[in-house]
Amino acid sequence: MTATERMPFAGVIDADGHILEPADLWERYIDPQYRDRAIRIKTDERGLEYLELDGKKSKLSAHGTLGFLGGMGKTAKETIPSPERTYVRGAPFGAMDAKERLQLIDQEGMEKAILYPTLGILWEAEVEDPEISAAYCRAYNRWILDFCSDTGGRLLPIAHLSLGDVDEAVRELERTVKAGAIGAFVAPFTITKKPHGHPDHDPLWAKAQELDIPIAIHPTLEPVATNPHLRFAGMGHKTGWYYNVFAGMGTQMAFTTFFQYGTFDRFPNFKLVALESGAGWVGFWIDRMDAFYKVPVGASCKLKELPSTYLRKQCWISADPDERALSYQVDYIGADRLMWATDYPHPDHGGHYVRELREMLAPLSPVVQKKIAGENVKQLYKI
Repeated sequence: MTATERMPFAGVIDADGHILEPADLWERYIDPQYRDRAIRIKTDERGLEYLELDGKKSKLSAHGTLGFLGGMGKTAKETIPSPERTYVRGAPFGAMDAKERLQLIDQEGMEKAILYPTLGILWEAEVEDPEISAAYCRAYNRWILDFCSDTGGRLLPIAHLSLGDVDEAVRELERTVKAGAIGAFVAPFTITKKPHGHPDHDPLWAKAQELDIPIAIHPTLEPVATNPHLRFAGMGHKTGWYYNVFAGMGTQMAFTTFFQYGTFDRFPNFKLVALESGAGWVGFWIDRMDAFYKVPVGASCKLKELPSTYLRKQCWISADPDERALSYQVDYIGADRLMWATDYPHPDHGGHYVRELREMLAPLSPVVQKKIAGENVKQLYKI
């Protein structure tokens, strides 16, 4: 374990940390009838690892890139694909072992961490069969519940749901919450191409409201047909900087469909979370939503009140610790609606999140600092 800095005060909670799942998770945890279709890590003729999804080679996850999925803080040279840089060898301290993760957050002075998958945010973009998608979700959810079960409530599981089969998603949400999940997440796209806020998805939002469980939208790999990065030739995954600058666009678009379809009026206690997409866009987005709501084009939006009313009442936004404009957004968005996250151990951040969090919160009052650092998460998830 490398030396880390300590949090500036107690009660800090990571609203979106990640875990590197065991390579054989789906073979061990999937329903027996789907075992031959399980997600697997295999090696090509060059010795580079790749994902096999439903018996097919992944086309979106480039061969050799699994080895730096845990590469937070690594240099570009250290992430060049090679047979030696494997998925397991590239896993840093606390990325695959629950006891290690507890040691890590202890050293950093964090109280708890909410966990999301890594391989689990890669596969859904390439699997169009709702039946096997649901099976993959069930397998992961069984595993993450086991992984967090002996951590004294300090590592907290979030269930993965697919919108391909809404009835199955409802059943899985109920099952996982009863088993200990504190929330669930969905991808920013749907394999049916139906918008997230479409009434066909209402049974899931109704169940989340009934269970008093937040639903998050978390960025994932996206299918080529819906990927907002690919409107220009030559852009996309290989242009890593460009790709990550716009990594939150899919989440923002999915998030906005709940306003377009009036979901919040139908479910006034439904709680929606936007993750790993920054928070700085929200001020501009509020102004734009409200402005267009007031003119003739706003007639298509089915909400009874201004969109901003629902955001401040039913939505939560996670900020990246390297955001410097957050202090200007707090009063506008609402200090009670903001959280922060490490994204540990993913390579799209530099790894200095403790220092960055301290700098981000410095301009704010101590009361607001504590809200964003942990208190809002506790209230949202009833921790």
